[in-house]
Amino acid sequence: MGYRSEVVLVVGKEVMPQFMVTMAKSSQARAACWDEAERVMNYGDEEGVVLFRWDCVKWYDSFEEVRAIEDFMDWCESEDIDVDGTEAHAGEYFRFVRIGEEVDDIEVRGYGFWDVGVERRVSY
Repeated sequence: MGYRSEVVLVVGKEVMPQFMVTMAKSSQARAACWDEAERVMNYGDEEGVVLFRWDCVKWYDSFEEVRAIEDFMDWCESEDIDVDGTEAHAGEYFRFVRIGEEVDDIEVRGYGFWDVGVERRVSY
């Protein structure tokens, strides 16, 4: 069993080189992203932007693949990068949303411009 989450990660082309470094270092992260996740290439009609989605996944930071992806996000949140000759914060080029089983268990990271977020409503 275990605690399950729905997770979405969007990686912009600006930080894709660092994401690929992460993939090269961790075979478990590679498998999680390229074999196990649903993917949308060129998400939002933007060339080079990839959306990864996991449903009903155990997202524990004790798992190597999760730790590797979280290390990538930590890097993004702490680095400035060159974007077309202008310095920009790498955190603007990824978006991460995780919804756990509990109503208030929501984690959002990154400031990407994509329409990825949590929508809450009453259904009947």
